[in-house]
Amino acid sequence: MVRAANRLRQQLRPKDPKDLNLRDDCLPTNFLQSDVRVKNRRHLVFATHQQLEQLSKAKLWYADGTFKLVRHPFTQLLTINAFVRAGEYAKQVPLAFVLMSGRKANDYKKVSLINAILQRYNMYTQTHVKFSY
Repeated sequence: MVRAANRLRQQLRPKDPKDLNLRDDCLPTNFLQSDVRVKNRRHLVFATHQQLEQLSKAKLWYADGTFKLVRHPFTQLLTINAFVRAGEYAKQVPLAFVLMSGRKANDYKKVSLINAILQRYNMYTQTHVKFSY
C-alpha cells in the first residue's frame, strides 16, 4: 500500500531536469533567493525569509555538502547550517540550500554570496563559516 502511494505521488511530481534550463513555476514564492551562473554552470540558492533571518542572527555558519542526493545536471547540495535556540535548547539546522552544478573553487566563491542576499533584506551579520568534510 505504501509503495502504491509513493508511485502515485511520483507521477504527480515534476520530471527531473535533463539540463540547466529549469522551470520555476514549481517553486514556492520567494524561495529561490539567487540564480548564480559561472560559465556553463548554474547554482541555485534556496531559503525562506524566516530562514534568512535565523542566518543573520547566527554567530557561526556551518557549510556541509553532499553529492549522493542530487541528480544530473547538478552535482552537489550545499547546505548552510546554524544553531537555532528555543529556550534552553539549541539545535543545528540547515537554513539555506544551494544546488550546485559544479565543484570548482570559483563556484564556491560565487555562491558565498549569502551575505549579499541577507543585505538585500537589510539583515546584516558578522559570521564565520566552518566547512564540514
